[in-house]
Amino acid sequence: MPTPRLPLSDTQMSAAPFHLDRQGRDWVKAQFGRLGTEAKIAQLILPMCRDLSDDNIDALAARGLGGVHRFPSYAEEELRRSARRLMQGCAVPPLLTADIEMSEKASVKAGTAFPNQMAVAATGNAENARRMGAIAAREAGYLGFGVSWTPVADLALNFRSNAVNTRAFSDKVDQTLSLVCAYLDGMQDNGLVACVKHFPGEGLDERDQHYVTTHNTMAMEDWHTSFGKIYAAAIARDVRLVMAGHVTLPAYRPGTGDAALSGATLPASLNANLLQGLLRGELGYNGVIVSDATGMAGFTSCGDRKDIVPLCIESGCDILLFPRDIDEDMQLLRDGLDSGALSQTRLDQAVLRILALKASMGLHLERPAVPPENRRAALLGSEEHRAWAKDVAEGCLTLVRDDQSLLPLSPKRHRRILLAELRDRRSPSAPLPDLEIPAMLEQLGFEITRVVPGEPIDATDQDIGLYLMAEEGLSGKEHLGPHWERLHGAFPLTMQRMWQYLPTLYVSLGSPFLTFHMPDCPAFVNAYSAVRPVQQAVVDALTGVIPFRGQSPVDLPFGLHR
Repeated sequence: MPTPRLPLSDTQMSAAPFHLDRQGRDWVKAQFGRLGTEAKIAQLILPMCRDLSDDNIDALAARGLGGVHRFPSYAEEELRRSARRLMQGCAVPPLLTADIEMSEKASVKAGTAFPNQMAVAATGNAENARRMGAIAAREAGYLGFGVSWTPVADLALNFRSNAVNTRAFSDKVDQTLSLVCAYLDGMQDNGLVACVKHFPGEGLDERDQHYVTTHNTMAMEDWHTSFGKIYAAAIARDVRLVMAGHVTLPAYRPGTGDAALSGATLPASLNANLLQGLLRGELGYNGVIVSDATGMAGFTSCGDRKDIVPLCIESGCDILLFPRDIDEDMQLLRDGLDSGALSQTRLDQAVLRILALKASMGLHLERPAVPPENRRAALLGSEEHRAWAKDVAEGCLTLVRDDQSLLPLSPKRHRRILLAELRDRRSPSAPLPDLEIPAMLEQLGFEITRVVPGEPIDATDQDIGLYLMAEEGLSGKEHLGPHWERLHGAFPLTMQRMWQYLPTLYVSLGSPFLTFHMPDCPAFVNAYSAVRPVQQAVVDALTGVIPFRGQSPVDLPFGLHR
């Protein structure tokens, strides 16, 4: 009896980005042959896991899911133990994923506090992007991760887009392309699988996919010379995962009638034209496509879940990321198979690509789930990694303007500082610590007096004013500043500005675009990230210990950059 022909050929498995040898291909076929329909559906499912207890990990492993997403902020030993347990308990080795974007929120907690992508771009050195990818790979790998949903390949084209902002490298195509490729080199050379996101490209719409389907409004000619160019370069770099965003590309209209597989108003995560036509067809991508999180309103607002869950896979996604409920979404996929909304061919293609990805990672070779503990010093928070973070921190600081020749600051000339600082900061999911910059300045002999929100500014006996704002770009973060009410108090005190009373400096350790709200601010510094190495570098630069070397990787509102 002839062997049934698989919907993913030996040629496709041997080609980029999998590059499987015969042993790898044989493993994929053997695993695929053992999987029934239920087990195949389970391979498509990749939930997030916030409970790393042995009981919960064992329960997840028993389900035979394609992967599990954990969080790099969790304790080192919990992550290593749960990785070992998942690898031992799953019949098919799972993808163990994380989101190592680097930033105040998304660095490895037990490892290196590394600045975000835009800070890296501000250094003007692609080697720093390679190092960023290498650190993410080494530190995540030590904790038992095999995949990171990074880098962000979006363009910071709309300064009102809080969900892109400092998560992107730049608003410039060639700079972003260079840094994405360098990052991929660093990550892949150090053994972690990267994922470029968010196809077909985010950064024009000021809204956030977490709350609404967003739109890439480029004409196709412009898309091909920008996002298309970036994704083509990443594909040529053998990127093995592409994340389909809940982002539309209305200009892409390959045809009408039978040739138009999906409506132009559907986001990429549900759009066969974009995934099978543009990404796989025109760009020639052969790797795995993962949806963005399917609990986002940008996904759920597109229809009933019973319809859009099978449509997500049928349209071209291979992995359903972060199901709202594992049992519910698996049942919806079963129902889709029964109704024809999900074809057997697409199910089998997705499973084969997932297995090919796993074989390309060496998961079929029964390697240890985590490196030995004697590798910790070299892989997690090493001196080399800290030195690289310091280099980026010191190289990214951008002096936007100093019209009053206020810098450098000195305790002899500027001892008394009136400080307005955003405190009680939060990420979308957790509190963030207050900045350490005020204490660092006090250690140097400066005296800090804080502005009291709700009271008029009192500049009596003060030498200078200092604003500190630390709001990095974040998904799910609706506002990045300038938060005048939190700094000064309710209206009419929101209209106060310290530079109307005394020489004043504004430092943004996050969004570089706050100049839009204060074009008259006489001295402004962009520092992009609030991780501690950047805070120390800010103090050193303000006091003249180190120079300002950063160059803005984005065009600032009103052309205020130097």
